[in-house]
Amino acid sequence: MRERKPRSWPSLSADPETRAAEALTRLEDVTRLVSDLVWETDADFRLAYVSEHAFEVMGYVPLQLEGKRFEELGEFVDDAGNHIALDIRKPFRDVAFVAKDAEGQQRRLLTSGLPFFDPDSGRFSGIRGTARDVTEIYRAERIRAEQEERQRAFVADVAHELRTPLAILRTKLDTLKDEAAAAVLRDEVDGMTRLVSQMLSFARYELFRPGSEEEADLCDVCTNVATHLAPIAILEDRLIEVLADAPVIVRGSSPALEQAVRNLVENAVRYAPPQSTVTVRITDEPAIHVIDRGAGVPKERRATIFDRFDRADRRGDGAGLGLAIVKRIVDAHGAKVEIADPPGGGTDFCVKFPAR
Repeated sequence: MRERKPRSWPSLSADPETRAAEALTRLEDVTRLVSDLVWETDADFRLAYVSEHAFEVMGYVPLQLEGKRFEELGEFVDDAGNHIALDIRKPFRDVAFVAKDAEGQQRRLLTSGLPFFDPDSGRFSGIRGTARDVTEIYRAERIRAEQEERQRAFVADVAHELRTPLAILRTKLDTLKDEAAAAVLRDEVDGMTRLVSQMLSFARYELFRPGSEEEADLCDVCTNVATHLAPIAILEDRLIEVLADAPVIVRGSSPALEQAVRNLVENAVRYAPPQSTVTVRITDEPAIHVIDRGAGVPKERRATIFDRFDRADRRGDGAGLGLAIVKRIVDAHGAKVEIADPPGGGTDFCVKFPAR
C-alpha cells in the first residue's frame, strides 16, 4: 500500500474540479484501507475499476481485470456450488462468486453490488460493489462438515449393526429357565436397545436443518407426543396433560419437534413422583414448557445437562443422549432451551422459539 503525505482538505467553497479530484483521492484512500476488494462496472457490465486488493486476493493487477465481464472470470454459485443466473442489474448482497486466481487456484468471493445511474438522464451506468475473499473459511467449513458427516455415518452404521443382535438376544432371553437371571439380563438388553435408538436419533439430527417453508403447530406436536406416551405414563402411575388456548404456529419440522418434546416428556415422566402429573404447556411467546414435580435440577448441573452422554443422578439409568438430541433439534430451529424452577418445586424445561 502506497503511503500518502498528509494534506488539508479544501473547503466546500473550492471549485468543482478541485472538489471532484479530492473526492476521488479520498475514495482511493478508502479502497486501500478496507479489507474487501472494491470494483465498478460500466453500462456493458465490464469492469471499469478494480481496487489494488485484486493483487492480494487474485494475484492480478487491476489492469489485468479491467475490461472483463464477470462471466469471463468465473461464475456466481449457491451454497451447494451450483451455478446461479444472477441479475446483477439489481442490488445483491453476499452472493458467492467462484473464480481462478493467477496461479489457477479456485477462490471464493462473497460479492455485493449496487447499480448506479446517470444523475442527469437517469440511464443505467453500471454497478459498484465489493468482494470479500472467504476461500479459506469455506474450505475449513467444508472439511469440518465432511468430518461431522463421517462421524454421523459411523455412529448410524454401528447403531444399525447392533440393533439386530440385540433383538435376537432379547428373544433368546425369553427362553431362559432362570427367570430372575433373565429379568436382569432383559433390563440390560433393554438399556442397550434404548442407547442404540438414541444413537440413531442423534445421528439423524446431528446435521439436521428444517425446511425454510416448513411450519408446525406446537399444539398438535405436543398432543401427538402426549397421546403416544400416555399409556407408558399410566403404567408408571403418572399422568400427562397438555394445556393450550389456541394453535401456535412456528417455522419448523413437526417430526423433529415431536422427537424433542417426546424426549423432554419421557425425561419428566421418569423423574416425576408417582401419582403426579407432567404438564406440557404451550404459550403464545411461542414456547413449550414441560413441567414435572420431581426433585429438580441443581443450578450447577444445568450448564452440562444437554451434553452428550451426560449422566447425572436425574437421568442415571438413561443413555445420556436424550437431552443432547433435544438441544440439537432446538438449535436447528433457531430456538433455545432453558431450565427453570416452577412454583411448587420440580423442573420446567422451556423451549422458546423465535417470534414470527
